Amino acid sequence: MSQHEETQEPPAPTEAAATDILCPACKAKLPIENGRLPMRCPECQFLLCPRKPHAVNHNFVFTWKKACSLQGRATRREFWGFVSIMGGIGLLLMLVLDVLAYGQLMTFVNDYIIPLPAVPGPIVAVLGCMIIAAMLIWLVVTPLPLFNLTVRRLHDIGRSMFLPVMALILGIPGVLMSASLIFFILTYGTQENSSLSTGTYVLCFGPLVLAVVFSLIILMYSLMDSQRGTNKYGPSVKYPLE
Repeated sequence: MSQHEETQEPPAPTEAAATDILCPACKAKLPIENGRLPMRCPECQFLLCPRKPHAVNHNFVFTWKKACSLQGRATRREFWGFVSIMGGIGLLLMLVLDVLAYGQLMTFVNDYIIPLPAVPGPIVAVLGCMIIAAMLIWLVVTPLPLFNLTVRRLHDIGRSMFLPVMALILGIPGVLMSASLIFFILTYGTQENSSLSTGTYVLCFGPLVLAVVFSLIILMYSLMDSQRGTNKYGPSVKYPLE
């Protein structure tokens, strides 16, 4: 190295250098491309510009993309965004079907709010078939992504998939046996009902009660904040560097 190069003074800081943007995690200089910061820091991969991580539509679409995956973690916003939208769709379909069938909602509106004109029979039949088809599709497509999302939400707080699996295992036979017992009681009346033993009630309603208990525990866990940093299920989406 020449003497001239050894004694050369460093260049004075320019106006651009004085306004450099640094990573909040590792304090490295961030490159600016087309007037925008990168999504992650090139040095430490700190999340700088998430693509709407808190938007309901983003979480809803992201859940469907991972509908068949049990890997990773899901935040509260992702869980409740999906549950709110799918629950609202199911509720809306049931309300529309109730109105078309002239059910309790239609009766309440006519009796206490304002009389509504009767819907022609052919229109009721066509719309009713469409709503029933939509409800069947909703019932078919909702359980799998909801189950996987629930597992990932429990992963986010460091819990295993034991609770949703047990709720599923106990809930399905519990609903079937409870419905069968209720149908038996309604069909044969109180005389046959009195002949049923306590063990029969426990056998039929017990699994359903346990499934409800497990579901309430899952609901309580779903309200908890994300576990910070990385656990055995992966890094936190909400607190990636803690």
